[in-house]
This record gives sequence, C-alpha cells and structure tokens, in this order.
Amino acid sequence: MKPQVDRFTLRFGTIALLFLTAFCVPLFAQSGDVVGADYGAGRSYADVTNRVRSLVRNGSLNFRVDNDTLGGDPAPGQPKTLRLRVRDAFGRTQTQTYREGQTVNVQLGWSNPPNRPGPGPGGNWYGRLNSSDQQRFDSYYSRWLDYQRQSNYGEIRSMEKRMYDVYKHYGIPASVPFAQVASPRLGQPGPGWGGWNDLRIISARYGSGGRVADVTARLQGAVNNGAIRVKVNNDSMGGDPAPSQRKQLHVQYFYQGRQRNVTVHEGNYLQIP
Repeated sequence: MKPQVDRFTLRFGTIALLFLTAFCVPLFAQSGDVVGADYGAGRSYADVTNRVRSLVRNGSLNFRVDNDTLGGDPAPGQPKTLRLRVRDAFGRTQTQTYREGQTVNVQLGWSNPPNRPGPGPGGNWYGRLNSSDQQRFDSYYSRWLDYQRQSNYGEIRSMEKRMYDVYKHYGIPASVPFAQVASPRLGQPGPGWGGWNDLRIISARYGSGGRVADVTARLQGAVNNGAIRVKVNNDSMGGDPAPSQRKQLHVQYFYQGRQRNVTVHEGNYLQIP
C-alpha cells in the first residue's frame, strides 16, 4: 500500500503545482487595464478608449459620463451610454455600461499593492539583488513613479512588466510592494505618488553644445532626505563630456507638487530646495 500512497501523493503534488503556476503567473504578467470604451447611442458610437485611459489616476477611474469629459457628442439630441470594457489583474474581462450623467468609479486593480516602506512578506527585500540588477530595478521604479504622476498609461505598464521580470528572477512574491525592493535612497511614495516634499530628478544633462552626458541617475542617487546639494564639476558629474569647454547642468525635477527646471554653471552648486 505504501508505494501506491507515494505515487498518489506525487501525482497530487504535481497537479497542485501546475494549478498554482497557472493561476500565479498572471500576477506577474498582467494588471488592470481599460480594454476598450465607446460612447454614443443607437448606431452612432465613438471610440473613446484612449480618452478614458487618459483619465486613469493611480489605478482608478472616477469621472462623470458627459460630452465634455469624453470629447464630444456622437449622437446629438439622444441619451447616450458609455460601454466600458476592463480587464482585471487576473486577465478577466467584463463590460460595464453607464448612462449619460452617471459617475464611473472603477478600481482597475494594479497587480502591485500600495507602496508602503518597511519589511514586506518574507522580510526586507532590499539588498537581495546584485548591484547591477538593483541599479536596473531602481531605474524602472523611478520612472514608474514619474509616469504615475504623468498618468502615462502605457509606460506605467511597461515599467511594471520590467520590475516583475526582476521579481521572477529572484523569486520575489508579487505581493511585495515595489518600494520594498527599491533602494531606500529613492523617495518612497506618499499621498499623490511621492508625497509633498519628495524630490524626484526627472532629467539631468551636463555638458556644452551637442556634447552632453545624461547624469539623471547620478543626481537622483545624491538626493538625501528630499534635498540635494552638489558642486557641479567633472568629478561630481562622472566625467568631462566637452573637454576645454565651459559646461552647464540642466535639471528638470519634481518637488512639492510642481515640475521645475534649473540651470547651474560649472563650478557652482546645485542646491534643491
């Protein structure tokens, strides 16, 4: 009897593993999405998919169904309907309808949970990646935060997929927030994705004329407690992209809810705030 029990256990374990694999993979591969949307009445409907996608804020849709919000009146003089098709984090698609004048309130269900700092499932995940993978993940995470602020729907998805590729390589559960894998030096997001005093370097270029170097990651790495102060020279910028020329540092950054720009000449200090 014992060999039969062992074979049954082995078969059951194999089936269970395949079952779990089939249902866990989508957690890495997909998150909520607006599949399609059209607005109108009778035979007069307009495709408003991109319009609705532009209304996504922090993984949610919350807007009034009317001509102004959806970009025009496809069926003048008729009561209109919005047909909204959404896909959840498990790949299931459903269609919802809303009458003109109603409010859409839909949580798309990002596959990644809220980004709370501190130990997550299995402990603190920061420090388990090798240095090159950590740098790569930090770059994805930094851009992900910026695209969230800009509501750049396609790029948000692209960064999520890349971060989950790193998750899979290191066996990190999908339930672990991105903030618990990213370097602590990267400002953790608070209300409104980033908090009021969180300094984010969006773009930084150092050089002269057509000879410039991208120093965005270098400057973001120098941010400490929501502030940065660094002397602009070849040493601090990691090299000389334009030898024998007077150089400048052009920085685009996000701070206290606003996007700003600053230019600093070589030899002077970049200081924010």
